Amino acid sequence: MCRLAHWPAHCPALVPKIFVFVVLLSAIPATGQGTVEILTLRDKPHPVATGNGHVLAGEKITGRLVALSVKGVTVEGEKGRVEVPAAEVLDVRFRVPGEAVPTSSKPGGARVRLADGSQLSCRALAATPRQVKLQTEHLGELAVPAAKVSAVRFGKAGQGVTESWLELLGRPIKRDRLVILKGKTLDYLDGVVGAITDKHVNFLLDGDEIPVPLSRVYGVIFFRKPGGGTRGTAACQVALRNGDRFGLSSIMVEGATCRGTLSGGPGVSVPLEQIDRLDFAGSRIVYLSAITPRDVEHVPYFDVTWKYRRDRNLDGGPLAVGGQQFARGLAMHSKTRLVYTLAARHRRFQAWMGIDALVGRRGNVHVVISADGKTLLETDVKGTDKPQLVDLDITGRRELQILVDFGGDLDIADHLDLAEARLIRKEP
Repeated sequence: MCRLAHWPAHCPALVPKIFVFVVLLSAIPATGQGTVEILTLRDKPHPVATGNGHVLAGEKITGRLVALSVKGVTVEGEKGRVEVPAAEVLDVRFRVPGEAVPTSSKPGGARVRLADGSQLSCRALAATPRQVKLQTEHLGELAVPAAKVSAVRFGKAGQGVTESWLELLGRPIKRDRLVILKGKTLDYLDGVVGAITDKHVNFLLDGDEIPVPLSRVYGVIFFRKPGGGTRGTAACQVALRNGDRFGLSSIMVEGATCRGTLSGGPGVSVPLEQIDRLDFAGSRIVYLSAITPRDVEHVPYFDVTWKYRRDRNLDGGPLAVGGQQFARGLAMHSKTRLVYTLAARHRRFQAWMGIDALVGRRGNVHVVISADGKTLLETDVKGTDKPQLVDLDITGRRELQILVDFGGDLDIADHLDLAEARLIRKEP
């Protein structure tokens, strides 16, 4: 038998074999530390392809995840260890493992929407007027104050009624709404939703309490007073591979698990293999398509009115600039003026600007972007031009104005896109 203490003298053949074994062992990543891509605010922003169109991002960093918290992200890459402060992180995207990761062991029994925008798939749900208990697919059991739940969908999304359901969610209501599926259409009654069990929904209608069988209920939409379900401060938004998403006010990766605290709620944990991406942009980026301008003015060249659009081009399709599609942004037609209130809370305005690809090489507009009455950018944009980056310093400014004026060809095909139009917040 060879003793390791004496291998140089007695077992020289073992030396290269043990060396190779140690090298191979050191190359194996620690459990749960998979490969991630980090989109950052470092360097000059440019379009970067994602699973949901292109986004504006700076340097993209790829490597094995070493550490992640509200302070930042550390990865081990080809150039060694890289630490990215949270202030420079847009989002963290987890590479799909070699083998497909099951997103759910069972079909979800309900889809719950919270007042802060979170969406959770649940296997079971029980509710009283004060509290909703959820058996979620990946976060375990959660008890949520009823005031933080905005809607619950029990019916399947693939029944041809998804658009109708989303339209109902966007309507203002003065009472709770019970939604019933009749054939292939949705109908509803307004009243007061009481307790919800695995058998029925108690519904108060015109003074009578009716136990409606759960099998007949497509969903319920709760009336909530404005501001009653205020959003907590989220350090990041988590998107799971099964479509769930939720905000975390604190976050820490430990081994193969991501742990954190739901915004204004309990602590949770989720396996890293179930996470698609962590979005840190919400705490430092405001998209203009998500806010309402203070002033809107449109002066048509003839008698055809073109209202500006958010997150779609002027014909209702995806924003497309320079052959690349974007999920967020503004579409404006000459002559349109938008004014936004900044309140000196932001440092930069950025966008990827060009004539929408739908109109080909036509289009000719004059663009003026100003802040507090000072012109920051004035240029002509034509359909034959390459897209251009708009990156303007708005530090200390209180008002932003975007004017898309007539160019040299009347108003023909004047479809300007400001893809990814966004404000970068100042650091606290």
